[in-house]
Amino acid sequence: MITEEIKKISWRQAPSISKVVLGGPISIEEVVAVAHHGAKVEFGEEYTERVNRCRAHVDRFSKEEKAIYGITTGLGENWNRFISQEDREIVQRNHVLSHSCSVGEPLEEECVRAMMFVMLQHFGSGHTGMSMAPLELLAGMLNAGVVPVVPGHGSVGYICYEAHIGSVLIGEGQAVYGGRRMKGSEALKASGLDPVVLSTKEGLTIVSGTTSVTAIGALGLYDSLMIAQTADVAGAMSLEVLKGTLMAMDPRIQEVRPHRHQGDTASNVRRLLEDSEIERTYRGHRVQDALSLRCIPQLHGAAKKILTDGLETVSVELNSSVDNPLIFDTEDGGEALMGCNADGSYVGMACDCAIIALTGLAKMSERRLDRTVNHHVSELPAFLNANPGFNNGLMIPQYAAAGLLGEMKTLSHPSTVDNGFTCANQEDYTSMGANAAIKLYRGASLAKYILSIEILNACQAQDFYDIAPSPATKAVHDRVRQEVPKVEQDTFMSPLMEAIARMVKDGEILSAAESVTGPLEF
Repeated sequence: MITEEIKKISWRQAPSISKVVLGGPISIEEVVAVAHHGAKVEFGEEYTERVNRCRAHVDRFSKEEKAIYGITTGLGENWNRFISQEDREIVQRNHVLSHSCSVGEPLEEECVRAMMFVMLQHFGSGHTGMSMAPLELLAGMLNAGVVPVVPGHGSVGYICYEAHIGSVLIGEGQAVYGGRRMKGSEALKASGLDPVVLSTKEGLTIVSGTTSVTAIGALGLYDSLMIAQTADVAGAMSLEVLKGTLMAMDPRIQEVRPHRHQGDTASNVRRLLEDSEIERTYRGHRVQDALSLRCIPQLHGAAKKILTDGLETVSVELNSSVDNPLIFDTEDGGEALMGCNADGSYVGMACDCAIIALTGLAKMSERRLDRTVNHHVSELPAFLNANPGFNNGLMIPQYAAAGLLGEMKTLSHPSTVDNGFTCANQEDYTSMGANAAIKLYRGASLAKYILSIEILNACQAQDFYDIAPSPATKAVHDRVRQEVPKVEQDTFMSPLMEAIARMVKDGEILSAAESVTGPLEF
């Protein structure tokens, strides 16, 4: 049962989480903690009890030989074929192996770890019928650092990615352990783990559900939320060095168009530029600013609204039962219901919307960073060049931002409007949610670079002023300068952008600003 606790949505605490005890609702930050930061996983008593209770129903159904999909019948188009008890382990094993058919370069390890963690949460809902043995192995692999190799192409929304993880559970497939790629059986042995034999329904459960959509979507959404809030910091820095006016941030303007995120964004910019000598000196310098500065509350606010909606969707999905069939307790012992909570439309559509919102943020960031290097509008040295003549200054990072934005625009085409016809038309509709989640995950990686270039430019621009920026933007400048020096002469640029992009992803830019302002609104 989904509890009210899910509504207490939070994020940004992932790095501080070292252990997750499964049994109650989980959050997006716990997914990131396990997937990206290596938090350990344990089972609570409640988790174990409900898994064992539900598994007892499956064992009884299997002995009674009722016609229940995936328990006593074949799978997919073979739903109408009875499978004898002695053959059910063979069917479950074959099901996992036959579905291990995604191809191409592997998904990032944090994506695979996120899927493994979401599997544990979904499979332990008390409605799937999994036994504890494969769940204990899955947790053991996470804690030991055994990561299945999951090729990254060929999913219609579920099935294939998950099967590659399942293959390692049975000692097949490939995995990475200790930095080396090896056979799944070797990786398990090297880490002190043993493969399992999948029993009735377990192979079906492994490849069913919304595991990949939810897990990869959660990672992409978490990064997008961080980027969206950091965009307020970057936008405020650009507004300041471009001698912008805070008139467009006036609370009265926001109050007559009372979108919450718009008002909160305007408030953030005012707080970020509080006590800025630059802003105070150039107040009224222009009647009004270009739209990329003047519309920060409107565009940033709209994007945050979409991302917040996506966070609620992912939070519900993380704590849902998404198998087929689902097992329920009844007065006379239990019932299996065939449906399709395994459909990935909720998270898929949320991810499609989120990448559009993220691209909007990146679009505005690219326009602001371009203004800082364009001396025709910036009133700053051309290309923020400290030593013109033989140097290009910061001319070319804007080219990179334009190229990155072009990639993001391509990713913004919705995936969930597509359809595929599979399983001899038994599955005549597919959500394509996995593609949507991957687009968001990839798009967030690109967006952080665009934002890093805006921050790079803003910090360089600050260095041309002999009057003080705001304490908050100076704190960001000083954090950046710990790793990225002022560009005095042309240099190898990529490492500078990578360093700031890492600060964006890890929340260090935001933390630097908030060390002055306190927590900013989202």
